[in-house]
Amino acid sequence: MIMRPFTSFPSPRRGTRHPVWAGMVTAAAVTVLVGGLPAVSADAAVAAPNLQLPFPCGQQWRLDTWGHAPALDMVKEPDQQGTEGASLVAPAAGTVNKSYYHDNAGNVIQVNHGGGYFTTYLHLQSRAVGVGAKVAQGALIGKVGRTGPTSNNHPHLHFELGYDSNGDGEASWGFAGAERVRPTFNGVSYGGANNQTSRNVTSRNCGGGAPDLGVLEFYLTDDQSSKVSTRPVFRYGNSPMVPISGDWDGDGTDTVSTYDPTSGRFHISNSPANGQAQYSFRYGDANGVPFVGDWDGDGKDNVGVRMGRVFYMRTSPVTSATETTQSVSYGDVAMLPLAGDWDGDGKDTVSAYDPRDARFHISNSPANGQAQYSFRYGDPNAAPFVGDWDGDGKDNVGVRMGYVFYLRTSPVTTATETTHSVGYGDTANLPVIGDWNGDGKDSQGIAR
Repeated sequence: MIMRPFTSFPSPRRGTRHPVWAGMVTAAAVTVLVGGLPAVSADAAVAAPNLQLPFPCGQQWRLDTWGHAPALDMVKEPDQQGTEGASLVAPAAGTVNKSYYHDNAGNVIQVNHGGGYFTTYLHLQSRAVGVGAKVAQGALIGKVGRTGPTSNNHPHLHFELGYDSNGDGEASWGFAGAERVRPTFNGVSYGGANNQTSRNVTSRNCGGGAPDLGVLEFYLTDDQSSKVSTRPVFRYGNSPMVPISGDWDGDGTDTVSTYDPTSGRFHISNSPANGQAQYSFRYGDANGVPFVGDWDGDGKDNVGVRMGRVFYMRTSPVTSATETTQSVSYGDVAMLPLAGDWDGDGKDTVSAYDPRDARFHISNSPANGQAQYSFRYGDPNAAPFVGDWDGDGKDNVGVRMGYVFYLRTSPVTTATETTHSVGYGDTANLPVIGDWNGDGKDSQGIAR
């Protein structure tokens, strides 16, 4: 498959507001010549960190310089399959000093590895870490994607190693003259010249074991104002699985479960504390974006995935090996899926959140493609969620920014905004929402 270029743009400097957070295609890059910070030597004076490829152990990736050496564009082998949504892991230990959405580069993370060295990642589908998070080598920090117009809508990772030559506490990126230098993975240097391609580069980012197999720990609370878990901590699933929650058996309480984006497989349990899935099945393609809802009003939740702009809702019970489905197109590709019972009729309908402008687009009739209620809540690129905060049988929305959960308490039908907030967990944790005790009110939790 021929790979075509996209265009890189300079990183914002200090003073820019940094907001906070789930096929076979093409990727590449040429550089826009923009004046700015002075260039540094390809061989910086201080020893660079011992980097491994920023992907789980054993995976193979293609590395291209195109017209922007020493920066690299990375797509998964073979044939780029599995690039979108692939797990991005830290190539070395460090501290996150940037995690935000850039107008041109999309979701961006930059990690400080010490000694003046920084790694920068562009076009991410999602970010799993916030500013200040300390990461070990092999820790999950995000997902590969195609966000930002300069991705040309082609899933790939744009990677840069930078050296802070002017001592301002960061490394500029994305343009000729930026502070980027040649990276070395597992002792082999890349990015020496433009238009170089390295095929089937194998990740040795293995640490003490496969970094994508870290067990998820769940910390849940029944109290919307609690800053600590009120329920016993338990383990269920492994990274890079992502947490979901639902009332799978209709008993009025939600339980956590997981979705594995690498295989498109759901692992459902009514008793997750024992660590075992009761029902495990694949639904949709790998790297779909999962959501949960009660589609038929029977009191039991079911799963769904969004692929592109299409919502696919599984209508056969999670207890069944039979697969039946219904689908609807709603919103655009950049939006994130939501599902909720907005009008209290007992049935959930799909809606969407646009991370670009922090706007929710809510509908009780998504099949017509029109939002009934559209409003902004929180900052761009927050992590959206849904829950019934007051037990009235109608769902509402919320966002997580940093480590704070913001619950919108004014109805989705009104332009008035009232809110309740609580700090819970750490910025790097994954949010999860549910009615854990059956009182009709949802509350917060995290997985780490």
